[in-house]
Amino acid sequence: MYQNQNQYSQQNRMSQPPAVLSTKDDAYLTDALSWELLAAKKANSFASQCSDQQVKHQIEQLCQLHEQHYRTLLSHLSDNQQGQANQNYPHFHN
Repeated sequence: MYQNQNQYSQQNRMSQPPAVLSTKDDAYLTDALSWELLAAKKANSFASQCSDQQVKHQIEQLCQLHEQHYRTLLSHLSDNQQGQANQNYPHFHN
């Protein structure tokens, strides 16, 4: 049964994303942007409070990773919506 489901999902995959996002897609992307932004802000805050330099460096890298994920999502939205996403979503600021 699992093999049949796997074949079904492979057959129905889109080769290109749709030109218009559904309401559900938009809600998920908004949530994902919020999660990445929150994780980056928390990591930045924790790094500023850390006294161990090795731990601080690791947390700063984690912050940068979440910032990168946030910017990647935002750039995909910007590319898809021709700049409209820049007006709808907050930008990350340290």
